[in-house]
Amino acid sequence: MTNNNAQNAVVGGLIEEGEAFGRVAAFETGRQSLERSFWYSGWLLTFLATGAETNGQFALMEQVARKGNVPPRHIHHREDETFYLSEGEMTFYVGDRTIKATAGTMVFAPRDIAHSFTIDSEQVRMLVMVSPAGAEEFFKECSVPAPSMTLPPPAETPYIEIQKMMALAPTYGFEFVRPKE
Repeated sequence: MTNNNAQNAVVGGLIEEGEAFGRVAAFETGRQSLERSFWYSGWLLTFLATGAETNGQFALMEQVARKGNVPPRHIHHREDETFYLSEGEMTFYVGDRTIKATAGTMVFAPRDIAHSFTIDSEQVRMLVMVSPAGAEEFFKECSVPAPSMTLPPPAETPYIEIQKMMALAPTYGFEFVRPKE
């Protein structure tokens, strides 16, 4: 079935029952899901939707971190990244823009644009969506299963873990950007 605009051109249509689900399967996950949660470099990550579940369309993660635990400036060459801050305060650096974010702020970091952020409050909680999916596999590969739905104990990321992340980054289309001198 189709809809037509005033010039009688097709503008969209109704989807027959089941048609859309051939592309993305319906699924349900819970926020407090220990089996879907990992400790990544001082963060608690919960995978709410993965590429395997969305047919590669997107991945959605809830991420919790404390002040001082921030990524280096980096570029995603394969996906866009969208952040929705639900608790806390952060400062995002996307390209040449600086964006102060509080709870309820959404920040979009397009692919091929360098970005990073700092955590300004003691702790933050945010939803992070990557589209298309794929980047979530990097986080899984550099993580350990969370033993509880808490942040890992404060600790500096071991150098061997940083080396692993640097080595894996190109596999997932990431590029770490050296600071400007």
